[in-house]
Amino acid sequence: MKKLKKLTRRQMQVLGAAGYDIMEYLLERQNDKDHTFTYVHRHTKEVVVLKYK
Repeated sequence: MKKLKKLTRRQMQVLGAAGYDIMEYLLERQNDKDHTFTYVHRHTKEVVVLKYK
């Protein structure tokens, strides 16, 4: 697993707008080509991929 990073303000906005708790997720990857953020839950390791504009 990659090193997980804290969220930036924009990443928090995208995650919060989708209805997820921003305190429970860390950023695994940001793909600028596909305009997606990949988040991982701190405890369950659930992976969430969200698109942004």
